Amino acid sequence: MSIADLPADRQRDRRSSAWRLSALARFTGEAAEFWPAFLEAVGAAVGARRVLLMVLAGDRPWYAHAQWPAAAEQASSDVPQALDLAARAVRESPVLQERLEGAAPAGAALAFRLEAMPLPRADAAVLVAWLPHDPGRAGSAALLELADLAAAVPVAWTREQGSLLPASAAGQAGAERLYDVLRMSIALAEETRFMRAALSLCNALAVRLRADRVCLGWVKGPYVRLVAVSHVEKFDRRASASRELESAMEEAWMQKSPVAWPGPAASGRVTHAHESYARTQGSGNLLSVPLQSGDVVHGVLTVERREAPVSADESFELRLLCDACALPLSRLHDADRWFGARLGASLLRWRSQVLGPGHVAWKLAGVGALLLTLVLAFLPWDYRIEAPVALRSKDLLFVPAPFDGYLRDVNVEVGDTVAPGAVMLALDTRELVLEESMAVADELRVRREAEKSQAGRQFGDMQIALARQQASASKLELIRHQVGQSQVKAPFAGVVVEGELKKNLGAPVRKGDLLLKLASTGATYLEIEIDQAKIHEVGPGMKGEFAFVGRPELRYPLVIDRVDPVATLREGRNVFVARARTEVPYQSWWRPGMGGAARLDAGERRLIWVLTERTVRFLRHTFWL
Repeated sequence: MSIADLPADRQRDRRSSAWRLSALARFTGEAAEFWPAFLEAVGAAVGARRVLLMVLAGDRPWYAHAQWPAAAEQASSDVPQALDLAARAVRESPVLQERLEGAAPAGAALAFRLEAMPLPRADAAVLVAWLPHDPGRAGSAALLELADLAAAVPVAWTREQGSLLPASAAGQAGAERLYDVLRMSIALAEETRFMRAALSLCNALAVRLRADRVCLGWVKGPYVRLVAVSHVEKFDRRASASRELESAMEEAWMQKSPVAWPGPAASGRVTHAHESYARTQGSGNLLSVPLQSGDVVHGVLTVERREAPVSADESFELRLLCDACALPLSRLHDADRWFGARLGASLLRWRSQVLGPGHVAWKLAGVGALLLTLVLAFLPWDYRIEAPVALRSKDLLFVPAPFDGYLRDVNVEVGDTVAPGAVMLALDTRELVLEESMAVADELRVRREAEKSQAGRQFGDMQIALARQQASASKLELIRHQVGQSQVKAPFAGVVVEGELKKNLGAPVRKGDLLLKLASTGATYLEIEIDQAKIHEVGPGMKGEFAFVGRPELRYPLVIDRVDPVATLREGRNVFVARARTEVPYQSWWRPGMGGAARLDAGERRLIWVLTERTVRFLRHTFWL
């Protein structure tokens, strides 16, 4: 959207704003009078509710040097927005426009950097304007171009002190020139291709300045290359005239200031290349103006005219146009290159940002992240497989009731450690003692009958009596055996793992009833449950360590002896049971069945592999990668 497309009343407002800004370029008063008038003119031109001049000087932070209106109401968000926009205008881009979403009051903010500051000890200055409404995409281009032109007014007043403006120039004529510059810069901003925009600029200036030729050179590396010539679509860049013109442009580029030939001797400008080109090509008058934004010169515009030199008004107009078009042309040039060139330029900018002095915190964070990545990728780390472990006994003795009887004594409880031969319990033998006495008497009686039959030579009765004697002796032997079994003794050292019998003293028991379970403490092993996802890492001979739940601070070494070839379903998951031995003696506080955790040494892996192994396995299993 150009100014010509605006309504008539808005066009008049823009003309009035351009006239006020152009009049300030010829301001003859002091700086204390210039800045309030300049802020008021900018505020009226962009339709702002408030305008601040932010200044950065020495070690002092950003502060507001001037304000328009003088009694403007300050919103709560104005101060942080002004500080942020001022810092960004110096660091990122000389012209910024930002929507204020969610702010109170809503609208937009416009900030542009001033390249010249007539203030003592000032390092940077930024003008911040708050707009009451969002201009939208249609009005953004006009606002940005107006900001570029407004930034050029202090430049002209500060550097030249109005010397380029004729004393007899009328204010209306200056406004018209500034308005024409604004239209040309906005029309240039509407172009989408760099070469078309460059040729349009050269053609428009050639017509407006009545020049024989207007040429545009662009800085490429250490040289300036000719890219556009007015009213000429194709030209030979290798011709001697083109090379001499590029040398003249390089003079203006290196000096970062306009170079005119013939020019005043007191100007101090180097004009050897301009003089050589003018005499060789027959150009009567030359003026080269750099297209500069900040301290960077993007290109050089050279005007050739044989009849008359470029006037002061035309020179001032050309400088304003170059200042306004430098940044848009630079952006268009960067965007119009092929992908490889854009990528290379981005890499160069990225390198300069990385190696430059700014953003120290982000750079330190990036270096730290890079070092962390290298450590994770290359540092070897011990990989250990975690698995539950339990202490098992190789010998487990089931102690049944030796005969029918009654519990008399119980000397052990569950968890007690017993030595070999220790009496664990005893059965009541009173009935057995009586039966023993009866069996002894019966055996004696039968023996006497056998002796009687033998004396009476009744051999048949004697044989019967001897058989009955033998049966009585066997019964007596059985009773005495039961009496001997009434005390249940531990056959080996172990731990009672089952059998709460003290509460059942005097209770009857039947032969074969389970009374106690005794686990041997002399022969134990470790049972490890290895998940099926990690069984391929485990094998006989693998070493590791384990710790019980009750004493996790105590760790003991282990060695795997064997791994069951078939999986077992435990608690809803498939596990492989491995048997391991410990390389330390059996501790007094160990008990068969105690559980804990084991860690098996599976070798070294990269640290990043150790940290991401479970996640990678899950993703591969879930997404079938």
